[in-house]
Amino acid sequence: MFLEEKKNDPNSYEIEGGKLRKFYSWNEVRRSESCCSFRLPKRSHSKERSQNWQSCQGNKILRLGREEDFLPDRSDHNRTFGYGDKLDHSTVFKRNQEKLSLMVRWFEEFSGQEKTSFLQAILPLCGPEQNHTISSVVQDRLHCYCIPNCQDPLAFLPANVVEKILSFLDCKSLARSQGVCRLWRSMASNDKIWQRLALSSTWPFSKTGHERQMRSHRKEDGSVDWKRVFVERYKLQRNWRRGYCHVRTFEGHTQAITCIQFDGSRIVSGSHDKTIRVWDMRTNSPWSVITLCGHSGTVRCLHLLDNRLISGSTDRTIKVWDLSINLQWSGIACKVTMVGHEDTVRCVQMDEKKVVSGSYDRSVRVWNIKTGNCEKILNGHEDHVLCVQFFGDMLLSGSADKTIKVWDLPSGSCSKTLRGHRDAVTCISFDQSRLFSGSLDRTIKVWNLSLGNCINTIDWMSSEGHTGVIRCLQADASKLVSAADDRTLKVWSLDTGQRIATLRNHTDGVTCLQFNDFVIVSGSYDRTVKLWDFSVC
Repeated sequence: MFLEEKKNDPNSYEIEGGKLRKFYSWNEVRRSESCCSFRLPKRSHSKERSQNWQSCQGNKILRLGREEDFLPDRSDHNRTFGYGDKLDHSTVFKRNQEKLSLMVRWFEEFSGQEKTSFLQAILPLCGPEQNHTISSVVQDRLHCYCIPNCQDPLAFLPANVVEKILSFLDCKSLARSQGVCRLWRSMASNDKIWQRLALSSTWPFSKTGHERQMRSHRKEDGSVDWKRVFVERYKLQRNWRRGYCHVRTFEGHTQAITCIQFDGSRIVSGSHDKTIRVWDMRTNSPWSVITLCGHSGTVRCLHLLDNRLISGSTDRTIKVWDLSINLQWSGIACKVTMVGHEDTVRCVQMDEKKVVSGSYDRSVRVWNIKTGNCEKILNGHEDHVLCVQFFGDMLLSGSADKTIKVWDLPSGSCSKTLRGHRDAVTCISFDQSRLFSGSLDRTIKVWNLSLGNCINTIDWMSSEGHTGVIRCLQADASKLVSAADDRTLKVWSLDTGQRIATLRNHTDGVTCLQFNDFVIVSGSYDRTVKLWDFSVC
Protein backbone atom coordinates (compact mmCIF):
# COMPACT_ATOMS: atom_id res chain seq x y z
CA MET A 1 0.00 0.00 0.00
CA PHE A 2 1.57 3.25 -1.12
CA LEU A 3 0.56 6.90 -0.60
CA GLU A 4 0.96 9.67 -3.12
CA GLU A 5 3.78 12.12 -2.42
CA LYS A 6 5.09 15.23 -4.09
CA LYS A 7 7.46 14.38 -6.90
CA ASN A 8 9.87 17.13 -5.91
CA ASP A 9 10.32 15.77 -2.41
CA PRO A 10 14.08 14.97 -2.16
CA ASN A 11 13.50 12.41 0.59
CA SER A 12 10.96 10.32 -1.27
CA TYR A 13 11.77 6.83 -2.47
CA GLU A 14 12.11 6.11 -6.17
CA ILE A 15 10.15 3.09 -7.23
CA GLU A 16 10.52 1.46 -10.63
CA GLY A 17 7.62 2.51 -12.81
CA GLY A 18 8.24 6.25 -12.87
CA LYS A 19 6.28 7.23 -9.78
CA LEU A 20 7.59 8.64 -6.56
CA ARG A 21 6.15 6.73 -3.66
CA LYS A 22 6.78 6.35 0.04
CA PHE A 23 5.84 3.34 2.21
CA TYR A 24 5.45 3.47 5.95
CA SER A 25 7.08 0.20 6.93
CA TRP A 26 9.28 -2.60 5.71
CA ASN A 27 6.34 -4.99 6.02
CA GLU A 28 4.55 -3.12 3.25
CA VAL A 29 7.40 -3.94 0.91
CA ARG A 30 7.27 -7.58 2.10
CA ARG A 31 3.55 -7.71 1.23
CA SER A 32 4.23 -6.48 -2.29
CA GLU A 33 3.57 -9.26 -4.78
CA SER A 34 6.01 -8.02 -7.42
CA CYS A 35 9.75 -7.61 -7.20
CA CYS A 36 10.89 -4.05 -6.84
CA SER A 37 14.06 -2.13 -6.30
CA PHE A 38 14.53 1.08 -4.39
CA ARG A 39 17.23 3.48 -3.41
CA LEU A 40 17.67 4.84 0.11
CA PRO A 41 17.89 8.63 0.37
CA LYS A 42 21.20 10.32 0.80
CA ARG A 43 22.20 11.06 4.34
CA SER A 44 24.88 13.16 5.93
CA HIS A 45 26.41 10.23 7.83
CA SER A 46 26.38 7.59 5.05
CA LYS A 47 26.72 7.22 1.37
CA GLU A 48 23.91 6.28 -0.89
CA ARG A 49 22.97 2.67 -0.48
CA SER A 50 21.15 0.57 -2.96
CA GLN A 51 19.81 -2.90 -2.52
CA ASN A 52 17.95 -5.39 -4.55
CA TRP A 53 14.97 -7.04 -2.92
CA GLN A 54 12.99 -9.95 -3.94
CA SER A 55 9.66 -10.23 -2.21
CA CYS A 56 8.60 -13.65 -1.06
CA GLN A 57 5.22 -15.07 -0.24
CA GLY A 58 4.19 -16.79 2.97
CA ASN A 59 6.68 -16.69 5.83
CA LYS A 60 9.87 -16.85 3.73
CA ILE A 61 12.67 -14.47 4.69
CA LEU A 62 13.75 -11.81 2.19
CA ARG A 63 17.07 -12.45 0.54
CA LEU A 64 19.80 -9.97 1.30
CA GLY A 65 21.65 -7.78 -1.12
CA ARG A 66 24.75 -6.83 0.88
CA GLU A 67 25.79 -8.71 4.03
CA GLU A 68 27.58 -5.85 5.74
CA ASP A 69 24.41 -3.75 5.76
CA PHE A 70 22.70 -6.16 8.14
CA LEU A 71 25.32 -7.05 10.72
CA PRO A 72 24.00 -6.90 14.32
CA ASP A 73 23.72 -3.24 15.34
CA ARG A 74 22.15 -2.08 18.58
CA SER A 75 21.60 1.41 17.04
CA ASP A 76 18.71 0.31 14.79
CA HIS A 77 16.12 1.83 17.10
CA ASN A 78 17.82 5.23 16.87
CA ARG A 79 18.47 5.25 13.12
CA THR A 80 16.27 7.70 11.11
CA PHE A 81 15.33 8.17 7.51
CA GLY A 82 14.80 11.36 5.57
CA TYR A 83 12.05 12.82 7.70
CA GLY A 84 13.81 12.04 10.98
CA ASP A 85 11.31 9.32 11.90
CA LYS A 86 12.65 6.41 13.95
CA LEU A 87 12.28 2.85 12.66
CA ASP A 88 9.16 1.25 14.08
CA HIS A 89 9.14 -2.24 15.72
CA SER A 90 8.22 -4.07 12.55
CA THR A 91 11.25 -2.58 10.80
CA VAL A 92 13.54 -3.69 13.61
CA PHE A 93 12.01 -7.18 13.55
CA LYS A 94 12.53 -7.32 9.80
CA ARG A 95 16.17 -6.41 10.07
CA ASN A 96 16.71 -8.98 12.89
CA GLN A 97 15.22 -11.68 10.69
CA GLU A 98 17.68 -10.73 7.99
CA LYS A 99 20.56 -10.99 10.44
CA LEU A 100 19.38 -14.46 11.50
CA SER A 101 19.24 -15.47 7.87
CA LEU A 102 22.83 -14.37 7.45
CA MET A 103 23.89 -16.37 10.51
CA VAL A 104 22.19 -19.47 9.09
CA ARG A 105 24.11 -19.06 5.86
CA TRP A 106 27.35 -18.78 7.80
CA PHE A 107 26.52 -21.88 9.86
CA GLU A 108 25.86 -23.89 6.70
CA GLU A 109 29.36 -23.08 5.48
CA PHE A 110 31.03 -24.20 8.76
CA SER A 111 32.92 -27.48 8.99
CA GLY A 112 31.70 -30.18 11.37
CA GLN A 113 34.17 -29.15 14.07
CA GLU A 114 33.26 -25.49 13.66
CA LYS A 115 29.57 -26.29 14.00
CA THR A 116 30.30 -28.23 17.20
CA SER A 117 32.37 -25.38 18.64
CA PHE A 118 29.65 -22.88 17.76
CA LEU A 119 26.98 -24.94 19.52
CA GLN A 120 29.18 -25.40 22.60
CA ALA A 121 29.57 -21.64 22.77
CA ILE A 122 25.92 -20.72 22.16
CA LEU A 123 24.02 -23.39 24.15
CA PRO A 124 25.16 -22.19 27.62
CA LEU A 125 23.61 -18.82 26.78
CA CYS A 126 20.14 -20.32 26.29
CA GLY A 127 17.41 -19.96 28.88
CA PRO A 128 14.56 -22.35 29.78
CA GLU A 129 12.42 -21.23 26.85
CA GLN A 130 15.22 -21.82 24.36
CA ASN A 131 16.11 -25.18 25.91
CA HIS A 132 12.50 -26.29 25.55
CA THR A 133 12.48 -25.24 21.90
CA ILE A 134 15.73 -27.10 21.26
CA SER A 135 14.40 -30.33 22.79
CA SER A 136 11.15 -30.05 20.80
CA VAL A 137 13.01 -29.59 17.52
CA VAL A 138 15.71 -32.19 18.18
CA GLN A 139 13.46 -35.03 19.34
CA ASP A 140 12.20 -35.66 15.80
CA ARG A 141 15.73 -35.74 14.38
CA LEU A 142 17.37 -38.15 16.86
CA HIS A 143 17.07 -41.13 14.53
CA CYS A 144 17.37 -39.42 11.13
CA TYR A 145 20.80 -40.99 10.53
CA CYS A 146 20.04 -44.38 12.08
CA ILE A 147 19.42 -47.62 10.25
CA PRO A 148 15.83 -48.11 9.02
CA ASN A 149 13.24 -48.81 11.76
CA CYS A 150 15.68 -47.86 14.49
CA GLN A 151 13.69 -47.16 17.67
CA ASP A 152 16.51 -47.07 20.24
CA PRO A 153 15.71 -44.31 22.77
CA LEU A 154 18.92 -44.79 24.76
CA ALA A 155 21.51 -44.50 22.01
CA PHE A 156 21.56 -40.71 21.95
CA LEU A 157 21.07 -40.01 25.66
CA PRO A 158 23.89 -39.05 28.08
CA ALA A 159 25.30 -41.89 30.18
CA ASN A 160 24.02 -40.48 33.48
CA VAL A 161 20.49 -40.20 32.07
CA VAL A 162 20.61 -43.80 30.83
CA GLU A 163 21.86 -44.95 34.25
CA LYS A 164 18.99 -43.13 35.96
CA ILE A 165 16.41 -44.67 33.62
CA LEU A 166 17.74 -48.20 34.02
CA SER A 167 17.87 -47.85 37.82
CA PHE A 168 14.05 -47.97 37.87
CA LEU A 169 13.98 -51.47 36.34
CA ASP A 170 13.63 -54.57 38.48
CA CYS A 171 16.24 -57.29 38.17
CA LYS A 172 14.29 -59.38 35.63
CA SER A 173 13.60 -56.43 33.32
CA LEU A 174 17.22 -55.31 33.56
CA ALA A 175 18.45 -58.80 32.67
CA ARG A 176 16.08 -58.97 29.69
CA SER A 177 17.22 -55.57 28.42
CA GLN A 178 20.72 -56.99 27.99
CA GLY A 179 19.41 -59.22 25.20
CA VAL A 180 18.23 -56.32 23.02
CA CYS A 181 21.58 -55.47 21.43
CA ARG A 182 25.24 -55.03 22.27
CA LEU A 183 24.74 -51.37 23.15
CA TRP A 184 21.99 -52.16 25.64
CA ARG A 185 24.03 -55.01 27.08
CA SER A 186 26.90 -52.61 27.68
CA MET A 187 24.66 -49.97 29.28
CA ALA A 188 22.75 -52.49 31.42
CA SER A 189 26.03 -53.92 32.74
CA ASN A 190 26.80 -50.67 34.58
CA ASP A 191 28.24 -51.62 37.98
CA LYS A 192 26.42 -48.78 39.77
CA ILE A 193 23.03 -50.15 38.70
CA TRP A 194 23.82 -53.67 39.89
CA GLN A 195 25.35 -52.37 43.12
CA ARG A 196 22.13 -50.51 43.91
CA LEU A 197 20.14 -53.70 43.33
CA ALA A 198 22.50 -55.92 45.32
CA LEU A 199 22.46 -53.60 48.34
CA SER A 200 18.70 -52.99 48.34
CA SER A 201 16.55 -54.21 51.23
CA THR A 202 14.97 -56.77 48.89
CA TRP A 203 18.17 -58.83 49.06
CA PRO A 204 19.30 -58.57 52.71
CA PHE A 205 22.67 -60.05 53.60
CA SER A 206 24.54 -60.37 56.85
CA LYS A 207 27.78 -58.47 57.42
CA THR A 208 29.79 -61.72 57.33
CA GLY A 209 28.11 -62.88 54.12
CA HIS A 210 28.63 -59.49 52.50
CA GLU A 211 32.35 -59.50 53.31
CA ARG A 212 32.67 -63.02 51.93
CA GLN A 213 31.09 -61.95 48.65
CA MET A 214 33.31 -58.89 48.39
CA ARG A 215 36.39 -61.10 48.68
CA SER A 216 35.22 -63.68 46.16
CA HIS A 217 34.05 -61.18 43.51
CA ARG A 218 36.84 -58.62 43.66
CA LYS A 219 38.53 -57.91 40.31
CA GLU A 220 42.26 -57.55 39.67
CA ASP A 221 41.99 -53.74 39.70
CA GLY A 222 40.41 -53.83 43.17
CA SER A 223 36.84 -53.07 42.09
CA VAL A 224 33.90 -55.39 42.78
CA ASP A 225 31.94 -57.19 40.08
CA TRP A 226 28.52 -56.11 41.38
CA LYS A 227 26.62 -57.91 38.67
CA ARG A 228 28.05 -61.26 39.81
CA VAL A 229 27.36 -60.30 43.44
CA PHE A 230 23.72 -59.66 42.63
CA VAL A 231 23.34 -62.81 40.54
CA GLU A 232 24.69 -64.88 43.43
CA ARG A 233 22.29 -63.23 45.87
CA TYR A 234 19.38 -63.70 43.50
CA LYS A 235 20.11 -67.40 43.10
CA LEU A 236 20.48 -67.81 46.86
CA GLN A 237 17.12 -66.16 47.52
CA ARG A 238 15.47 -68.29 44.85
CA ASN A 239 16.96 -71.48 46.32
CA TRP A 240 15.87 -70.54 49.84
CA ARG A 241 12.31 -69.86 48.64
CA ARG A 242 12.07 -73.14 46.73
CA GLY A 243 14.05 -75.30 49.11
CA TYR A 244 16.75 -76.09 46.53
CA CYS A 245 19.96 -77.22 48.21
CA HIS A 246 22.71 -79.81 48.17
CA VAL A 247 22.86 -81.95 51.32
CA ARG A 248 26.08 -83.37 52.73
CA THR A 249 26.14 -85.78 55.67
CA PHE A 250 28.86 -86.04 58.33
CA GLU A 251 28.96 -89.22 60.39
CA GLY A 252 31.10 -90.09 63.38
CA HIS A 253 29.18 -89.63 66.61
CA THR A 254 28.00 -92.82 68.27
CA GLN A 255 24.94 -91.28 69.93
CA ALA A 256 22.44 -88.48 69.37
CA ILE A 257 23.76 -85.03 68.54
CA THR A 258 22.57 -82.35 70.96
CA CYS A 259 24.22 -79.10 69.85
CA ILE A 260 26.00 -77.61 66.86
CA GLN A 261 28.03 -74.53 65.84
CA PHE A 262 29.91 -73.54 62.66
CA ASP A 263 31.92 -70.78 61.07
CA GLY A 264 33.25 -70.37 57.54
CA SER A 265 35.40 -73.50 57.59
CA ARG A 266 34.44 -75.70 60.56
CA ILE A 267 31.45 -77.47 62.03
CA VAL A 268 31.57 -78.26 65.75
CA SER A 269 29.09 -80.75 67.22
CA GLY A 270 28.38 -82.07 70.72
CA SER A 271 26.77 -85.39 71.52
CA HIS A 272 25.38 -87.75 74.11
CA ASP A 273 28.60 -89.72 73.56
CA LYS A 274 30.37 -87.04 75.72
CA THR A 275 32.60 -85.84 72.87
CA ILE A 276 32.95 -82.73 70.75
CA ARG A 277 33.86 -83.23 67.11
CA VAL A 278 35.28 -80.65 64.71
CA TRP A 279 34.50 -81.20 61.01
CA ASP A 280 36.08 -79.58 57.96
CA MET A 281 33.35 -77.96 55.82
CA ARG A 282 35.68 -77.36 52.87
CA THR A 283 36.35 -81.03 52.11
CA ASN A 284 34.06 -83.78 50.98
CA SER A 285 35.37 -86.07 53.68
CA PRO A 286 32.59 -86.97 56.16
CA TRP A 287 35.10 -87.82 58.88
CA SER A 288 35.93 -85.46 61.69
CA VAL A 289 39.21 -83.61 61.82
CA ILE A 290 39.59 -83.65 65.58
CA THR A 291 37.75 -85.01 68.62
CA LEU A 292 37.71 -83.07 71.90
CA CYS A 293 37.35 -85.22 75.00
CA GLY A 294 37.08 -83.83 78.50
CA HIS A 295 33.48 -83.81 79.68
CA SER A 296 32.31 -86.69 81.83
CA GLY A 297 28.69 -86.30 80.74
CA THR A 298 26.57 -85.43 77.71
CA VAL A 299 27.66 -82.27 75.93
CA ARG A 300 24.44 -80.19 75.97
CA CYS A 301 25.49 -76.83 74.51
CA LEU A 302 28.21 -75.10 72.47
CA HIS A 303 29.16 -71.62 71.33
CA LEU A 304 31.95 -70.90 68.81
CA LEU A 305 33.59 -67.47 68.46
CA ASP A 306 36.67 -67.28 66.22
CA ASN A 307 39.08 -69.92 67.60
CA ARG A 308 37.45 -70.01 71.02
CA LEU A 309 34.83 -72.63 71.87
CA ILE A 310 32.81 -73.05 75.07
CA SER A 311 30.81 -76.13 76.01
CA GLY A 312 28.34 -77.02 78.75
CA SER A 313 27.56 -80.50 79.97
CA THR A 314 25.44 -82.66 82.25
CA ASP A 315 28.59 -82.90 84.38
CA ARG A 316 27.67 -79.33 85.55
CA THR A 317 30.83 -77.73 84.12
CA ILE A 318 31.64 -75.24 81.39
CA LYS A 319 34.86 -75.67 79.43
CA VAL A 320 36.72 -73.14 77.27
CA TRP A 321 38.65 -74.63 74.32
CA ASP A 322 41.31 -73.12 72.06
CA LEU A 323 40.74 -74.48 68.54
CA SER A 324 43.84 -72.78 67.16
CA ILE A 325 45.82 -75.63 68.75
CA ASN A 326 45.34 -78.33 66.13
CA LEU A 327 46.45 -81.32 68.17
CA GLN A 328 45.05 -84.82 68.46
CA TRP A 329 45.41 -84.69 72.26
CA SER A 330 42.49 -82.43 73.03
CA GLY A 331 43.23 -82.14 76.76
CA ILE A 332 45.84 -79.51 75.92
CA ALA A 333 43.24 -77.45 74.03
CA CYS A 334 40.99 -77.02 77.12
CA LYS A 335 42.08 -73.73 78.71
CA VAL A 336 39.53 -73.06 81.46
CA THR A 337 36.94 -75.13 83.33
CA MET A 338 34.15 -73.23 85.10
CA VAL A 339 32.48 -74.89 88.06
CA GLY A 340 29.49 -73.51 89.95
CA HIS A 341 26.18 -74.74 88.59
CA GLU A 342 24.39 -77.31 90.69
CA ASP A 343 22.80 -79.15 87.76
CA THR A 344 23.14 -79.67 83.99
CA VAL A 345 24.44 -76.68 82.05
CA ARG A 346 21.79 -76.46 79.31
CA CYS A 347 22.76 -73.31 77.35
CA VAL A 348 25.77 -70.97 76.93
CA GLN A 349 26.78 -67.84 75.03
CA MET A 350 29.96 -65.74 75.15
CA ASP A 351 31.64 -62.62 73.88
CA GLU A 352 35.27 -61.55 74.28
CA LYS A 353 34.94 -60.83 78.02
CA LYS A 354 32.20 -62.95 79.52
CA VAL A 355 30.25 -66.20 79.36
CA VAL A 356 26.53 -66.44 80.16
CA SER A 357 25.07 -69.84 81.06
CA GLY A 358 21.67 -71.27 81.95
CA SER A 359 21.14 -74.43 83.96
CA TYR A 360 18.62 -76.93 85.21
CA ASP A 361 19.32 -75.43 88.66
CA ARG A 362 16.96 -72.53 87.54
CA SER A 363 19.73 -69.92 87.55
CA VAL A 364 21.55 -67.82 84.97
CA ARG A 365 25.22 -67.15 85.68
CA VAL A 366 27.70 -64.63 84.27
CA TRP A 367 31.38 -65.71 84.18
CA ASN A 368 34.71 -64.04 83.50
CA ILE A 369 36.02 -65.85 80.43
CA LYS A 370 39.71 -65.39 81.32
CA THR A 371 39.67 -66.32 84.99
CA GLY A 372 36.69 -68.65 84.99
CA ASN A 373 35.19 -66.94 88.05
CA CYS A 374 31.42 -66.50 88.44
CA GLU A 375 30.70 -62.77 88.63
CA LYS A 376 26.91 -62.71 88.85
CA ILE A 377 23.97 -65.07 89.52
CA LEU A 378 20.51 -64.19 88.18
CA ASN A 379 17.64 -65.94 89.95
CA GLY A 380 13.97 -65.65 89.01
CA HIS A 381 12.89 -68.64 86.96
CA GLU A 382 10.79 -71.31 88.65
CA ASP A 383 12.00 -74.20 86.49
CA HIS A 384 14.90 -75.30 84.26
CA VAL A 385 16.56 -72.57 82.19
CA LEU A 386 16.63 -74.00 78.64
CA CYS A 387 17.96 -71.13 76.49
CA VAL A 388 19.81 -67.83 76.86
CA GLN A 389 20.85 -65.07 74.48
CA PHE A 390 22.33 -61.63 75.10
CA PHE A 391 23.19 -58.55 73.11
CA GLY A 392 25.00 -55.66 74.74
CA ASP A 393 23.49 -55.12 78.19
CA MET A 394 20.26 -57.02 77.43
CA LEU A 395 19.94 -60.70 78.32
CA LEU A 396 16.99 -62.99 77.57
CA SER A 397 16.33 -66.41 79.05
CA GLY A 398 13.66 -69.02 78.31
CA SER A 399 12.55 -71.60 80.83
CA ALA A 400 10.47 -74.69 81.42
CA ASP A 401 8.24 -72.44 83.54
CA LYS A 402 6.70 -71.24 80.19
CA THR A 403 8.12 -67.71 80.52
CA ILE A 404 10.81 -65.56 78.93
CA LYS A 405 12.63 -63.09 81.14
CA VAL A 406 14.42 -59.92 80.01
CA TRP A 407 17.39 -59.02 82.22
CA ASP A 408 19.55 -55.93 82.58
CA LEU A 409 23.10 -57.32 82.77
CA PRO A 410 24.85 -54.46 84.62
CA SER A 411 22.32 -54.45 87.45
CA GLY A 412 21.31 -58.11 87.26
CA SER A 413 17.62 -57.20 87.58
CA CYS A 414 14.69 -58.62 85.60
CA SER A 415 12.98 -55.84 83.63
CA LYS A 416 10.23 -57.87 81.89
CA THR A 417 8.60 -61.28 81.98
CA LEU A 418 6.91 -62.45 78.76
CA ARG A 419 4.04 -64.91 79.14
CA GLY A 420 2.09 -66.61 76.37
CA HIS A 421 3.43 -70.10 75.69
CA ARG A 422 1.43 -73.02 77.04
CA ASP A 423 4.52 -75.16 77.65
CA ALA A 424 8.29 -74.91 78.16
CA VAL A 425 10.20 -72.36 76.06
CA THR A 426 12.95 -74.39 74.39
CA CYS A 427 14.66 -71.84 72.11
CA ILE A 428 14.87 -68.08 71.48
CA SER A 429 16.39 -65.74 68.90
CA PHE A 430 16.21 -61.94 68.84
CA ASP A 431 17.42 -58.95 66.82
CA GLN A 432 17.12 -56.06 69.34
CA SER A 433 13.53 -55.13 68.39
CA ARG A 434 11.86 -58.52 67.89
CA LEU A 435 12.09 -61.78 69.78
CA PHE A 436 11.28 -65.22 68.35
CA SER A 437 10.56 -68.13 70.66
CA GLY A 438 9.82 -71.82 70.16
CA SER A 439 8.09 -74.09 72.64
CA LEU A 440 7.01 -77.59 73.51
CA ASP A 441 3.49 -76.40 72.64
CA ARG A 442 4.59 -76.60 68.94
CA THR A 443 4.15 -72.87 68.30
CA ILE A 444 6.53 -70.08 67.35
CA LYS A 445 5.77 -66.67 68.80
CA VAL A 446 7.01 -63.26 67.69
CA TRP A 447 7.32 -60.65 70.45
CA ASN A 448 7.75 -56.88 70.51
CA LEU A 449 10.57 -56.41 73.00
CA SER A 450 9.91 -52.75 73.75
CA LEU A 451 6.24 -53.38 74.61
CA GLY A 452 6.62 -56.94 75.83
CA ASN A 453 3.60 -58.26 73.92
CA CYS A 454 3.17 -61.09 71.39
CA ILE A 455 2.55 -59.73 67.88
CA ASN A 456 2.25 -63.02 65.96
CA THR A 457 1.91 -66.75 66.55
CA ILE A 458 2.85 -69.41 64.00
CA ASP A 459 0.75 -72.49 64.78
CA TRP A 460 1.35 -75.81 63.03
CA MET A 461 -2.38 -76.29 62.45
CA SER A 462 -2.98 -72.95 60.71
CA SER A 463 0.39 -72.27 59.05
CA GLU A 464 1.68 -75.69 57.94
CA GLY A 465 3.95 -75.63 60.95
CA HIS A 466 5.71 -78.36 62.89
CA THR A 467 3.80 -81.37 64.15
CA GLY A 468 6.39 -82.15 66.83
CA VAL A 469 8.17 -80.38 69.66
CA ILE A 470 10.16 -77.39 68.36
CA ARG A 471 13.76 -77.90 69.52
CA CYS A 472 15.61 -74.98 67.94
CA LEU A 473 15.21 -71.87 65.80
CA GLN A 474 17.21 -68.96 64.45
CA ALA A 475 16.24 -65.75 62.63
CA ASP A 476 17.96 -63.15 60.46
CA ALA A 477 16.67 -59.97 58.80
CA SER A 478 14.24 -61.70 56.42
CA LYS A 479 13.64 -65.31 57.46
CA LEU A 480 13.41 -67.73 60.34
CA VAL A 481 14.48 -71.38 60.34
CA SER A 482 13.08 -73.85 62.87
CA ALA A 483 13.58 -77.57 63.52
CA ALA A 484 11.52 -80.07 65.48
CA ASP A 485 10.96 -83.65 66.51
CA ASP A 486 8.94 -84.18 63.30
CA ARG A 487 12.31 -84.67 61.47
CA THR A 488 11.93 -81.47 59.41
CA LEU A 489 13.42 -78.02 59.14
CA LYS A 490 11.09 -75.22 58.06
CA VAL A 491 11.94 -71.84 56.56
CA TRP A 492 9.55 -68.96 57.33
CA SER A 493 9.15 -65.47 55.87
CA LEU A 494 9.33 -62.80 58.57
CA ASP A 495 7.36 -60.37 56.39
CA THR A 496 4.32 -62.59 55.86
CA GLY A 497 4.69 -65.21 58.59
CA GLN A 498 4.14 -67.91 55.98
CA ARG A 499 6.15 -71.06 55.44
CA ILE A 500 8.59 -70.74 52.53
CA ALA A 501 10.06 -74.24 52.41
CA THR A 502 10.20 -77.54 54.29
CA LEU A 503 13.50 -79.47 54.31
CA ARG A 504 13.49 -83.24 54.84
CA ASN A 505 16.51 -85.53 55.07
CA HIS A 506 16.99 -86.52 58.70
CA THR A 507 15.62 -89.89 59.79
CA ASP A 508 14.88 -88.79 63.37
CA GLY A 509 14.05 -85.62 65.27
CA VAL A 510 16.20 -82.55 64.62
CA THR A 511 17.75 -81.26 67.86
CA CYS A 512 19.87 -78.28 66.77
CA LEU A 513 20.59 -75.97 63.85
CA GLN A 514 22.53 -72.90 62.82
CA PHE A 515 22.48 -71.05 59.48
CA ASN A 516 24.02 -68.16 57.57
CA ASP A 517 23.29 -66.66 54.15
CA PHE A 518 24.57 -69.73 52.31
CA VAL A 519 24.03 -72.89 54.37
CA ILE A 520 22.14 -74.53 57.23
CA VAL A 521 23.90 -76.98 59.54
CA SER A 522 21.73 -79.31 61.61
CA GLY A 523 22.15 -82.17 64.08
CA SER A 524 19.73 -84.94 64.92
CA TYR A 525 18.90 -87.91 67.09
CA ASP A 526 19.90 -89.96 64.03
CA ARG A 527 23.58 -89.27 65.03
CA THR A 528 24.39 -87.32 61.85
CA VAL A 529 25.33 -83.76 61.04
CA LYS A 530 23.88 -82.42 57.78
CA LEU A 531 25.03 -79.44 55.73
CA TRP A 532 22.27 -77.91 53.57
CA ASP A 533 24.10 -75.83 50.94
CA PHE A 534 21.92 -73.35 49.01
CA SER A 535 24.78 -71.80 47.05
CA VAL A 536 25.54 -74.70 44.70
CA CYS A 537 22.14 -75.30 43.05
